[in-house]
Amino acid sequence: MDKNSLLKSIALKGYDVGFGAKKHFATYDLAAKAPNLFALGTLTAGVIQLAFEIEDDINKILSVFLIFIGIVTIFINIFSDRKKEYEDAGVKINRIYQDLRNLYFSVQGANETDKEELERHETEYKRLVGEFNNTGITHQMMFSDWYAHYKFFVQLETDWIEEQRPFKFRDKVPLALRWTLYAIGAVVLITIVTIVVLFVQNTFF
Repeated sequence: MDKNSLLKSIALKGYDVGFGAKKHFATYDLAAKAPNLFALGTLTAGVIQLAFEIEDDINKILSVFLIFIGIVTIFINIFSDRKKEYEDAGVKINRIYQDLRNLYFSVQGANETDKEELERHETEYKRLVGEFNNTGITHQMMFSDWYAHYKFFVQLETDWIEEQRPFKFRDKVPLALRWTLYAIGAVVLITIVTIVVLFVQNTFF
C-alpha cells in the first residue's frame, strides 16, 4: 500500500472507530442516566394525578405516558446490567482511535520511497483494525446512533479525518432523524394549512 492509500485507509477507518467509540459511550450514557430521568417523569406524573383534579381525557393521557415509560424502562434495564461492558469497550475503542490518529500523522511524515517504514505502518494499522473488530459490541441501544452522531461531531477532534473524507450535512445528521424531522415538518405544515382553510371557510362562507 502506498503512502496516499494508507493515509486514506487510516482516515476512513478512523471515522468508523471514532463513531464506534461514541456509540458505545452513547449506549452507556442512556443505560446509566435514562432510568433516573424516567423515574423522575413517572414521579412527576403521579404527583400531578394525585394533587390535582384532572379531566378524564388528560388523565388517560398521563396513564398512557406512565405505561409507556414503564415499557421503555424494562427495555433499558436489559442494557443497564451490561453498562460497564459498554463503558470499558468505549474506553478501549477510544484509545484505538487516538492510536490511529497518531499513526496517521506518522504516515504523513514518512518518506514515500521508504517502503520498509510504510510496511511497518501498514502492519500497525492492520493490528489496530483487528483490535477494534475484537473489542466492539454489536448489540447497541435504540437511538444510540443519534446520540453518537452528536458525541462524534461535537466532542471529538476530526480534522485529520476530514483531510481525507470531507463531511457533508447528511453525514452529520442521522438518516432516521432527517426523516423524522421531515415527517414533523409535513404534519406541522398540514396542520397550519388545515387551520387556515377552516378559518377562511368559517369567516367568509
